[in-house]
Amino acid sequence: MKQIENVVSSYGFAPYYIEKITSRLFRVNDGRYDYALKRSRLSDNTIALWENVYHQAHTLQLNNILPVYITETSQLYTRVDEAYYYMTPWTRNYSLNQQQQIHNTLRAISEIHEKTKQTQPVDTVAVKHKFSDYRSRCRELQDTLLDYVKLFEQNRFMSPLELQVCTHYHVLVNVLAELDTQIGYFMAELEENNTWNYSLCHGDLDLSHTLHHHHTYIINWEKVSYDNAATDLAIFLQDLAKHYDQSPENLAEMYSSYSYRNRLDDKEWHLLLIYLLDPFHYIKLVEQYIAKESRHTMIVQQKMLQHSFRQLQLGLDWSGRAKSDMIADPETTSDDS
Repeated sequence: MKQIENVVSSYGFAPYYIEKITSRLFRVNDGRYDYALKRSRLSDNTIALWENVYHQAHTLQLNNILPVYITETSQLYTRVDEAYYYMTPWTRNYSLNQQQQIHNTLRAISEIHEKTKQTQPVDTVAVKHKFSDYRSRCRELQDTLLDYVKLFEQNRFMSPLELQVCTHYHVLVNVLAELDTQIGYFMAELEENNTWNYSLCHGDLDLSHTLHHHHTYIINWEKVSYDNAATDLAIFLQDLAKHYDQSPENLAEMYSSYSYRNRLDDKEWHLLLIYLLDPFHYIKLVEQYIAKESRHTMIVQQKMLQHSFRQLQLGLDWSGRAKSDMIADPETTSDDS
């Protein structure tokens, strides 16, 4: 704790008590107020981009980004023994139901994406080459999946995971076909419009990185990047599909909480669907099982495979919906409460 006390002292006060919450999070009290001290995973290569988040938050009034305190030397962080520490207010997290949390998070990130958006020309040749290569690799997966099914069906008694793969096969065939279609749509849109929107993207957005008090805050910007908003949205939706009991229909309804503030254009919509339909995590799990490389039990492997499958189901469901049908009047969305 002596090291943590030294870090706290850089903010100009002596701690009354320090409580270790996790290996990286500490609750600090100065006798009157509580503070959250984080030992981050930031590095010399990422610290400048992380700092820029808070400069942008101040300049553009991004009220959904939880502020950090400055040290006595006017720094946003303290570096001790090669580790970067930063301090934020200790914010009470209200107990909201899952749907309210999702609504509020989508509204918060949409405002950040919209306020930081910049449009620039993009090298269409390089982007199309990248997606053409990706399309070719995806087209090869149908034969790969069929080989897996044939391999598993040779077994007199299939394992639970092998049975899962065989059961999923026909859905995966539809996923690959739809993915190929969406890549084609995306490249056609890119040909028509060679601009690209860049926004401040969290990079690791999930419900554990949000706080819901009188206001919704998004925390832990350690993987921040400037990218198309669809990448951030896809990460969030993939996590929801994998780990939370929300149907594609419910998530489609809640998507309006995002789209009324920052609507994706047609190119970005196709890009979002490409991310959701990406099959390579599913394939990797099957490959690890066949090669016996997984350290997890069979039950955990089954769970991970089912989570990955649910993400693909979400992409398949959404690809069958018109983009216009996914956008409702903002008055119908939940309040930030």
